[in-house]
Amino acid sequence: MLKRILTLAIPSIATFSSMTLTGMITLVLIGRLGASAIAVVGISNVLMYNTWALFAGINESINYLVSQNFGERTMAQGNQRMQVGLVVTAALAALWVVVSLTLPGLILHWVGASPTLVAAGTGYLRIRMLSFAFSMFSNLFYAYMRAVGDTRTPMVISMSTNVLLIGLTYVLTYGAGPVHGMGLVGASTSMLMTEGLGLAASALVYFGPYGHRYATRVRHAWTRPVFGLVLRESAKLSLTELSMSLGMLVFTACITRLGTDAVAANEIALNILSFGFMPANGFAAAATILVGQGIGARQPLEARRGGIWTLGCGLVFMALFSIYLWLFALPVAKIYSSVPAVYTLAVSLIHIASFIQLFDGGGIILSGGLRGVGDTNFLTRVSLIVNWAVFIPLTILLTVVLGLGQAGAWLALCTELVLLGVCNFIRYLRLPWPHLATRTAGSEAARSRPGAPAAG
Repeated sequence: MLKRILTLAIPSIATFSSMTLTGMITLVLIGRLGASAIAVVGISNVLMYNTWALFAGINESINYLVSQNFGERTMAQGNQRMQVGLVVTAALAALWVVVSLTLPGLILHWVGASPTLVAAGTGYLRIRMLSFAFSMFSNLFYAYMRAVGDTRTPMVISMSTNVLLIGLTYVLTYGAGPVHGMGLVGASTSMLMTEGLGLAASALVYFGPYGHRYATRVRHAWTRPVFGLVLRESAKLSLTELSMSLGMLVFTACITRLGTDAVAANEIALNILSFGFMPANGFAAAATILVGQGIGARQPLEARRGGIWTLGCGLVFMALFSIYLWLFALPVAKIYSSVPAVYTLAVSLIHIASFIQLFDGGGIILSGGLRGVGDTNFLTRVSLIVNWAVFIPLTILLTVVLGLGQAGAWLALCTELVLLGVCNFIRYLRLPWPHLATRTAGSEAARSRPGAPAAG
């Protein structure tokens, strides 16, 4: 079990960590342009996180549905679901391109950015938004690959494009040889180019080797139940992610009004925090695969065991990183900025981040296990309740009403992450594991076992 978990998790950890490490390095490179540039990138990162959350449901639903199909050896249905996902993604990407071309300046204004930040960041945000149209497809291909247990291919593609991104960011931002530097616009242009290359590589794998192995080039006729299932599950999982990302948007908007130094320090702390969460995301991907395939193979208790083992492994990784953050907060913060007001404030936030690593990491891993089961109703409900009834009101109360500034905002963030971790843990343990079934077999299972709910 441990070997299988690490085989699945380590490539995913490498994938997510390389993405975050690349974000850290590019932020350091862009940071040479000044605090305003760091603030623009920070605000844009939160906006793009909300964008990812808005469309993440389609990837997450395909990931867990196809993993169940792989476990029960019904990959023809898995490919049918994937093809529905591709068409839905194409429609969403076309709409997103229109938004990217027309609204970046207004979006920056709506989140409370100063006129200076709006002027400096509109071009940067526009190109970053356009690059996400490519990401939507590559993320969907990655979800399919992970569902069949292939976590290495996304790792290779992602790490290759990330290395290229670092080089292009420097060249296009500051210039080199015949290339003239374009500042922030150059940095976002490098993202557009590398995301396009990532999409091309993942599509080649899906329609090439996967076409022979899993018959991905065979066209399947749609049925209303399959189309409806993909849309419903995608909507619920997107709502789950969006409720959390909107909470972070309110969190950022409250901090944005505290000044440029506060925004820059907050972005540094969140960037470092996200790097620490990459092991959790990797183990969450492994949990979804193990649980989903176990449910599909009619081995629900083995699936439950796999999720618990994955949680334990992930928490060990998270504990080690928490200790590192606590001990080396100051030198890490100074990597991002040489401004004392910025890195001093960032250190206090990094110390808070080291405390909540275990709760947030555990919650992330368990949410991966719950997705593998198909327990999307619970994930959506708990996300809505914790974010809209606790996190958002508490953030506004502590920062705006009581005037506690960043300390109040981060206290609210800690409260949210602890609650989500505890709720996911209790839910995972209380599921009726012996009676769980896949989306394919759910109706038959429910009929054969009165009172025993199917997954989801």
